[in-house]
Parts: sequence; structure tokens; C-alpha cells
Amino acid sequence: MIKLQLVLRNPSRDPIDDPALCALLEAHGLRVSACGMATISAETSVAEAENLFGPIPNVRAGFASDVTSTPALAIPADLRHAVSLITIAPRHAVPGQPT
Repeated sequence: MIKLQLVLRNPSRDPIDDPALCALLEAHGLRVSACGMATISAETSVAEAENLFGPIPNVRAGFASDVTSTPALAIPADLRHAVSLITIAPRHAVPGQPT
């Protein structure tokens, strides 16, 4: 699974309360794993991600392995009204533990 972060255009609403947006994400094979006021975390299979975005660079264990060179992914046309950026989520490191 690839972990994604979606930045919302309208951060003043709770995305989980928007069934139309959630349905669009699911139609693209994106499973919402967390929602915030400005972002959505989602995951999808490698095959579904590559079908939607094309080849996926710099992914290791589902996360971006090199954040500085992981490009923004193309936003599907039907999500552009709600989403301003899609990226592969960086791995969150715990201080003192290897990543």
C-alpha cells in the first residue's frame, strides 16, 4: 500500500462530513485513513496508484523514501475542486529509532 497526503482547497470544513468527496476518493481507489481540517490521509495499492498517477518514484514500504525528490502527483480532474496537492506521505521518524 502507498500512503498519500491530500491537501484540501477549503480547509474550513471537515472532509469526513463531505460524502461526495469521500465517494470520489473511493472511486479512485483511495481509502481514507485519517481526516483533518486541511488534509486527508489515504492509502491505495501500488497498482491502483500507478493506474491513477503513472509510475510512482521513490517509494519504500509505502512511504516516500526521499522527500526532497518526491514530486507532487497529478490531481484527477474531478478532485481539483476540492484538492490542491497530492503527495506520497513521508515516513515519520521517531527520534532515536532507525527509519
